[in-house]
Amino acid sequence: MIRMVLTATFLVCASVAPQTTIAQDSANVDQVTHRVNIAGRQRMLTQRITKAACLMARDVGFTTSFDQMTQAYDLFLQSDQGLRNGDSDLGLEAESNDTVIGALGAIDSHWAAYKAIIETGIDNATIANAELDELDSASLRVLKFMNIAVYKMARAYASETASVSLNLAITVDIAGRQRMLTQKAVKEACLMQAVEDPSEQAARLADTVELFDTSLSALQDGFEDIGVIAPPTPEIARKLREVEELWNPVKSLLERAVNGEVLSDRDLSVLARDSEPLLQRMNEAVALYTTQSSSS
Repeated sequence: MIRMVLTATFLVCASVAPQTTIAQDSANVDQVTHRVNIAGRQRMLTQRITKAACLMARDVGFTTSFDQMTQAYDLFLQSDQGLRNGDSDLGLEAESNDTVIGALGAIDSHWAAYKAIIETGIDNATIANAELDELDSASLRVLKFMNIAVYKMARAYASETASVSLNLAITVDIAGRQRMLTQKAVKEACLMQAVEDPSEQAARLADTVELFDTSLSALQDGFEDIGVIAPPTPEIARKLREVEELWNPVKSLLERAVNGEVLSDRDLSVLARDSEPLLQRMNEAVALYTTQSSSS
């Protein structure tokens, strides 16, 4: 079952995954995996912003949620400019690949619509329930094009840079995507409170939970068919076990929502709280992949 799900959800990656690993130069590998990491983090930020906005609208940890929304918004803007023009604070060089530049530019019109809603929410320090559906739709459009950009980035760098293995870029991409799924899941559980018919969000949440599970299995065991490598160091393997330990109680709450239960404010508060160390551990795992890659 896991093999079938992974093959379906990672089909794009599978179509380009190589069977061999190219000899690596540490400087090039470090910059490429770092860029894929930062671009992948952008996906997480799109969902973190909307998750925080939903919690604000439901008055669940309002101050914390407002701070999360504003910080995620600021980091998205900084990272977007850094990926294009370079940013010494983020350790990014200016982008020179035309394919990647075009993919990042394709996000602009969708981000502009999303940005307008967020900025109003920040300026007014409030998000109305009525705005959540539009905000969610806008976030998913940005997420879609950010996914495309990350995929094109991984493929372009691996094809033009002899020192970079596409298998490694794909693995960093999949690991980075896990961070986004933690935020998307909490967002979907929250939105179930805010809509008249929560069944659509429950169905989306079911897919999100399943994708996190299957992706974590691929990262822990490797999945050669679509280019995901097994943990290359014991430290990464341990970090992924920590992720699994933190994921299990979060998953238990999410599964109640998947089964149709609209979580209470208290449950949402626990979910929001417990998903933060999960996000942090997954972020640490991604950082280990990028650090390890430069010393391979």
